[in-house]
Amino acid sequence: MKKKIILALLFIGPLAFFIFLSLGEVNFIPCKTFKTNIVDITDIKKDSISFDQNINVITFLGKQPITKDIEIFNINEVVFKKLAKYTKFQLISFYVGDNNSEIEIIKERLAKTNDDKFYKWKFICLDSVQTTRIYNSLKTNTTLDYNLAANKAFIVDKNNNQRGRTDDDKIGEDVFAYDLSSVNDLKNKLLTDTQNVFYEQEVSTTSRKERLGKDEK
Repeated sequence: MKKKIILALLFIGPLAFFIFLSLGEVNFIPCKTFKTNIVDITDIKKDSISFDQNINVITFLGKQPITKDIEIFNINEVVFKKLAKYTKFQLISFYVGDNNSEIEIIKERLAKTNDDKFYKWKFICLDSVQTTRIYNSLKTNTTLDYNLAANKAFIVDKNNNQRGRTDDDKIGEDVFAYDLSSVNDLKNKLLTDTQNVFYEQEVSTTSRKERLGKDEK
């Protein structure tokens, strides 16, 4: 009899604790708003997707996207695969040049590792003026390079606001852009901050089923 009671407690205890946590409030650190009214894609390119009502991570791959191969691999493994399950999340990569053969190579590689979730990664072709307009609407301390690319990723929330963190590592530095070449930066800053924005704008207003939709496993 005692063995049955002990076994029951071992099973029920963790289950009850999990239910308690799932019903409790989600604790997260709110991210700072650095810029409002970021230029939306639909403002400059009709019949395209929109930042609006989505939690977005955006990157700029420029005229030669293949030169960002390592950075693309980093953000795919560290960020995209962790967040692609959420219906309101999308990763947007801008590139320059119609019929860019390099972007097709990148998409083929990524599609093999992301299966049915790959549609959450949007590749959008813009011209140089359109690319610069969106980039300049963001808070940043760098310019696009000669290739119209950037080594940074940005978070844009569902209200078209740029989000990030302040007092990074307690040295008083604001983080409004995330280094694509640093796995540590992507894992401990970009992923965490995007999740915090998601919790702020989605968890408090939607059910788990709505947040995960058809992607729930």
